[in-house]
Amino acid sequence: MASTVYLNLDYDQAHEYVDSMSHRGFYWEGWDIVRWIPNENGYSSKNGSFRNNRWGITFRTRVSPDGTWRLKDV
Repeated sequence: MASTVYLNLDYDQAHEYVDSMSHRGFYWEGWDIVRWIPNENGYSSKNGSFRNNRWGITFRTRVSPDGTWRLKDV
């Protein structure tokens, strides 16, 4: 079984990553990096949100105290 790979991104790397992965649902919300995945179960999920006229699930990554973001590599 493969282990999960994480990316540790500094400020500039995080901005490049979000810009290059916006087509996969990544965007900024304040200092948080958010990934939104279309899913009809978002309607009843605590992590659900309505975006682009569709329900989906959001996954939020907050900036750490050392100023980096730790994201799963997708």
